[in-house]
Amino acid sequence: MVEIAQNFRKLDIFGQQIRLKASGQSVFQTYIGAFMTLLLFSILIYSGILFIIEMNKGKNAIINSQDAVIQNNEGFSFNSTEVIFSAGLLDMMGQPIQNEGNRIFNIMFYVCNKSLNETKCNFIPGTICGERIREASKKLNIAPVYENMTYCMSEEYILKNPTIRFQGSNRYDNFTLLGALIERCKNSTDTSNCASQEEIDRYITNANLYYSYSFHQLNKESEDSPYQKTENIDITSLYNKVGKQVNIYFQYSQSFLEYNPFYFFPEIVQHEGIEYQKTITDSVLYFQDANILARIELQLDAKKKVSYITYQTLMDVVAKLGGLFTIIRALIDILIFPIQSILYRLFLINFLISHQNQNDYKDNQKENDKKKKLNIQHLIFSQLSREIFYNQSELINKYLDVRQILIHPLQFTQKIEGLKYSIMKFDLLSSRQTKLITNNNEMDEIVGKNNQEELDQKRLSFGTINSERKIKQIEQQYVFPKRKLPIR
Repeated sequence: MVEIAQNFRKLDIFGQQIRLKASGQSVFQTYIGAFMTLLLFSILIYSGILFIIEMNKGKNAIINSQDAVIQNNEGFSFNSTEVIFSAGLLDMMGQPIQNEGNRIFNIMFYVCNKSLNETKCNFIPGTICGERIREASKKLNIAPVYENMTYCMSEEYILKNPTIRFQGSNRYDNFTLLGALIERCKNSTDTSNCASQEEIDRYITNANLYYSYSFHQLNKESEDSPYQKTENIDITSLYNKVGKQVNIYFQYSQSFLEYNPFYFFPEIVQHEGIEYQKTITDSVLYFQDANILARIELQLDAKKKVSYITYQTLMDVVAKLGGLFTIIRALIDILIFPIQSILYRLFLINFLISHQNQNDYKDNQKENDKKKKLNIQHLIFSQLSREIFYNQSELINKYLDVRQILIHPLQFTQKIEGLKYSIMKFDLLSSRQTKLITNNNEMDEIVGKNNQEELDQKRLSFGTINSERKIKQIEQQYVFPKRKLPIR
């Protein structure tokens, strides 16, 4: 169990730094530090799993976009059943206009291929949309009643032309135009069920034209394609004997997706779509044909959008984890630093007390208390323990460093007690060196006294290295011969 506890403490990465420890460790490790280390790595593992899941889903992708000029052969093809291009009229009160058999107005769609020399247009009759726009109505939160008063392209044209292509051009050469004409009912050889002009004027005056169209919206974090299909609905007012022109500009868009999870063997996939750019409404445009109430046209702009999307790699995930590790570790280090410092100081004090000389303590009660190891509980509930903690901390700060505590704990008390004797011996020997020896008797007496003092000093010495080295130097330097010298 003790071995398990010791191994658990080795998990601590928030320990206090020390210079040396007999076991070879460079930090003082605690249980609370080990617990916080496990908590830190648990957070990192959980965050790493979330980051990898987001990487697989294409989250946090990097996108760079730029504009370019569209080429003559560039455009977008889509299934005609997916195109939502519809229109309808409301009266001035916002109520649907009863238009059974197109007796008030009719809507005609057209697709034109324009070039410098000629323009070819195919006119498509408009029919009630019904269920075709039900899904779009739910997304736009439109009441189901509008499904039976909105006009779309006829089913016959969609079956014969399953694909519709938007072709773009920067010189207005060889490009496609998709539009719709809203006309007031006019009796002819083919139709004769129109309402009276007074009734038509009453409905048309200050009427509201609403129109819906579909396009794509760029979403860099989508899984399969960065383009998501989107529908939009706009509304504008119509006026008597004033035709209205509505131009809706789309932008041809290309996206290059780079999948490169390991920085090896990158895979680039190209996608294309049309994105909404802008709408122009002209309410004072007079047409040659007074029966035309409004014209709606969808076309591509002369510029295209090119996007480069780079998805996350494992290196990006590692970088995120590294930053998260640094932040969390700094916060935990600040949080537990006071506790770690107190525990480290308790470790030093307990280590010092266990090796101090017991002769210094005259109070038996204090001596018994000092023999006990201090801990956090003692500091909280015992005033005597707090005093011991404070006194020993002052002693450690004044005389010791960590190296002395760990390497020379047994010599600490002897050095403190022998400090004054070493100073006294040094002063005594220094004073003897400065005296002038004038005669032989004095020399013999001084030599004898010095020898006797050296013996006494050796008895008083506590084995300090500096004092013994100094005495040996004195013995070699101040021994005089006893012979008398003739004087002439």
